[in-house]
Formats: sequence, C-alpha cells, structure tokens
Amino acid sequence: MNHMPLNITNFFLAMQAGPSGLELLRELFAEDAEYTEPFSGQTAPHKGRAAIIKAFNDSRSDAFDDAVITLSNVTLKENTITVGWTCISQAIPGGQGSGTNVFELADGKIASLKTTLDQG
Repeated sequence: MNHMPLNITNFFLAMQAGPSGLELLRELFAEDAEYTEPFSGQTAPHKGRAAIIKAFNDSRSDAFDDAVITLSNVTLKENTITVGWTCISQAIPGGQGSGTNVFELADGKIASLKTTLDQG
C-alpha cells in the first residue's frame, strides 16, 4: 500500500476548502514551482508560486465550494506522486469529472504539478 505524503493530502484538502484553502495552497508550493492544467486554456505552465495561486483563484467559483474530491490510484516513485481523482461539484459540466495529478516534490514542497482530465 502506498502512503501519500502529508503535503499532497493537504493539497486536496485545500482544494475542497474553497477560498479559505488558498493560503494553505500557497504554503505547499515551492517559490519557483510550475503548474500545468487543462482548465484555463493556457498551454504553457504557470510559473512561480504567485502565478499558480492566481490560476487557482481565477478558476474558482462559488459553485465549486461544494466540491467533494475522492482519490484513487496513488503511486509513489521517489519524489513523484501520481494521484487519480474524481470531483463531484455543481461547477463541473455534468456534475462530475475525473483526472490525474502528477506531483514532483523538492525540499518538502510541490515543485511541479501536472493535471490532466480523463477523456470519455
């Protein structure tokens, strides 16, 4: 059984916390972290903690405050943690979505996060 590092667990808790989770997210990312995501339409990664927190803040809506995230398929390989997830929220078309987050850790912080959505 794989055990997820506490900072990755805290990432998902912060995501479910709504706007109050932004400060915890800020603490979890390295200053020079990168975040690649499919939500904003931006193809280049968000670079730097400030840009990442702005991306999370800009993507939030009041409807997402009801989000329930269920995790699955946790894989740990050295400093890489891959986590499958399903999110149920009124903010998501159809009320539910799923995907995968691949985290790279360095010095106890998230150095890189790549989020992909499941197709189909």
